[in-house]
Amino acid sequence: MSSPFLCVYGHTNLDHIMSLEEFPPKNTSVNILEKRRYFGGTAANVATIAASLGVPTALASFVGTDLPMEFKRLMERSGVDLSDLKTVDGYETPTVWIVSDSRHDQIAFVYQGPMGVMDRFEIVTDMAEKADHVHIMTGRPDYYLKVMRKIKGTVKGIGFDPAQEIHHVWDAERFREACSLSGYFFCNQSELLTAQRYLGVASPEEMLDVVPMIVNTIGSKGSVIYTKEGKVEIPAIGSKTIIDTTGCGDAYRAGFYAGLFRGLDLRECGIMGSAAASFVIEQRGSLTNVPNWDAVVERASPLL
Repeated sequence: MSSPFLCVYGHTNLDHIMSLEEFPPKNTSVNILEKRRYFGGTAANVATIAASLGVPTALASFVGTDLPMEFKRLMERSGVDLSDLKTVDGYETPTVWIVSDSRHDQIAFVYQGPMGVMDRFEIVTDMAEKADHVHIMTGRPDYYLKVMRKIKGTVKGIGFDPAQEIHHVWDAERFREACSLSGYFFCNQSELLTAQRYLGVASPEEMLDVVPMIVNTIGSKGSVIYTKEGKVEIPAIGSKTIIDTTGCGDAYRAGFYAGLFRGLDLRECGIMGSAAASFVIEQRGSLTNVPNWDAVVERASPLL
């Protein structure tokens, strides 16, 4: 791929989902009732789903030497350019172990791998500098600010999307700079509240003085896109069944960019995001039930 439409920065993860009857006391053991491994990570999810929807997409991420070839082949079959997926010697791939009990309480153990120290590495921008749009997700703020400063004048748009890391990895000063370098900010409801607190404002509309557009996903209530021209409300699109909401937000972002790639307006892009998300939650695992563009259009068509 010579010039991607989209370049996505963030995590490429191995996710281990385990269930047990109840959590044991300290210094004891317990039987795992079920265990499955899934491929995931914020950036890998968005890049793989976007590419499956026909968007020329590149992934920029750091992984360890143990990244399964099966995972790489999945992304490559979807059409993802992996030129800027960098393997770092001495580290294993970022991994999350999620353990749930019979009452649906949950504990997550997170190993960041090379993504936890990425601000020590030289920035990788080969594909980003060729892209129309760059989407910045989870990872170290200082690294991403260097990337954003470098590419600011060379791309059409920078999407800033720190996800849950907005609460504990970013701070007010770095967050404000990242917003000022971005064309649009993606968030859920809790992330929006933290963003408002960092910027010292009381509403999403006031944030638009710093970042021109906000795409706010609100779960089963759909999403809202804020710009200076007004607010666009987008309904959620129903799924055949709801098995696992992991990766739902990532799929929304992929669908949104797929609409942007095809020249759709903001409302239509949001509808495509909702439609893409409705497929992913029908199976367990973020990349288990990835739709193609025709399937997304068919499910979105009643709202277009």
